[in-house]
Amino acid sequence: MPTYQPNVPSGTVPFNQDYLNLQGNFQQLNIAYGVDHVPFSDTSGIPPAGITGMHTSIHLVPVSTVATNPPTNQPINGYTAVSGYGQIFDAQIYDGINTDEALFYLSGGNRLMQMTRNFVPVALKNGYTFLPGGLILQWGIVNGTHGSDNHFNGGDHDTVTFSTANINFPANIFSVWTQPNYTAGNAPQSSNAATVSVQSNFTTTEFMWTFLSSSGSYTSFLWFALGN
Repeated sequence: MPTYQPNVPSGTVPFNQDYLNLQGNFQQLNIAYGVDHVPFSDTSGIPPAGITGMHTSIHLVPVSTVATNPPTNQPINGYTAVSGYGQIFDAQIYDGINTDEALFYLSGGNRLMQMTRNFVPVALKNGYTFLPGGLILQWGIVNGTHGSDNHFNGGDHDTVTFSTANINFPANIFSVWTQPNYTAGNAPQSSNAATVSVQSNFTTTEFMWTFLSSSGSYTSFLWFALGN
C-alpha cells in the first residue's frame, strides 16, 4: 500500500522519476478519501458519472467530556462557538444511564444541545424515548386484578417501579399522568367515573397510585411520566 509523501513533487527530482511518487500520493488520497465516502476510483451507480464522493457513513472523533445529567450550556474543549455557524460533534459522557458517545449541537450563539441519550428507545406498550435537549418520556399500562375480567376495585393501590416497567430517570422527574380505561361495551355511568390518583411525592424510581371508582367496569389505566 502506498504511503502519502509530502513535498512531492520536490522540484529537485526529474519528473520522469518523480511521477511514481505522484501516482503513489494520488492512490493514497483515493484510499484516505474512501473512508466514509465512495472513493474517487468508483464510477459505478448514478447520477450519470457514478456516486463518487457520496457519504457511506459518518464517524466522529469524540471530543472531551462536556457535562453530565444532563449537559448544560458549558464551554467545550476544542469547540468554540462561531457566530452564524452551527457545529455537530460527539463526546463520550455518562448521562446517568450508560457511558457512551452522545451527539451534540453547538449553535453560533454558544447554545449547547444534547441530541441523543445513551439508551435505545423502546416502542412497546410499556416503553420510553428521549427528546433533543435531554428529556426522557416513559409510558406504560397497569391492569386490574379482580374477577374474571381483571377489573379494579375502588381503593386499589400499588406502586409503579420504573426500573421494572422501563428505566429509572437519572436526574429528575417532573410529572406523572394517568388515564383509566374500561372494557369495550361496558361503559360506566358518568356518576361512576374513575380517577387514578398519584401520590405527590413521586420519585425518579417510582410512583404510588390509588384507583378511585365505585364501578367495576375499569380494567386498566395508562400512565405517562416526564423527566430527564
